[in-house]
Amino acid sequence: MELWELKVKGTDLARYNQHFQELALLFGRMFSEEADKIEKYVGGLPDMIYGSVV
Repeated sequence: MELWELKVKGTDLARYNQHFQELALLFGRMFSEEADKIEKYVGGLPDMIYGSVV
């Protein structure tokens, strides 16, 4: 499923944000809690950003 494999391509964080939001709306029922949504979003960030977030 596209949502589970979504990653930032290069440095295009704006496109990642937009695409994640679109997919999260379509598959909203898959995220039973807000924490699940946040975990998936952060997991798709590049390592250099991920380290600053967690």
